[in-house]
Amino acid sequence: MSHDERDRRARHGTSVPDSHKGRQTMATEFGNLLKQLREQQSVSQSKLAERAGFDHSYVSRLEGGARMPTREAVDKLGEALQLDRGGRDGMLASAGFLPKDVSSLLSSEPVIGEVLDLLQDEAVPTEYRDNMRQVLKLLTAQVRFAVGVKTPVTTGVAA
Repeated sequence: MSHDERDRRARHGTSVPDSHKGRQTMATEFGNLLKQLREQQSVSQSKLAERAGFDHSYVSRLEGGARMPTREAVDKLGEALQLDRGGRDGMLASAGFLPKDVSSLLSSEPVIGEVLDLLQDEAVPTEYRDNMRQVLKLLTAQVRFAVGVKTPVTTGVAA
């Protein structure tokens, strides 16, 4: 469904298909975060749009949850708001994108951040990193079994 169709349905009170509701929720969450960050810096929508190279109406639609940004748009908005790496990564994550530095989102879980660092450290021999992945898979499967959660289908992508 096009953005214009969703906008028309919103104006006329017709429902949005379930397949778009999760995306709408994410758009709303991103929009709320963007507005909060913009207001914390006392920047108008027009000024933010100008700094990021966008039209004012685009920022307005993002904040209203009517649009989802591209990764490039999130990067430009983060730069325009002069956010640090953690702030930019938080914006990326809220828009559904993998942040540049995943460990920045794990500040409340330092052990997980350390594990990720080790898994990505090429100074650690491949055999050790593969063993860590296997142990983590086993632990995850054990917890899922214990709480009765089905194991998701894996894609084979390694950390």
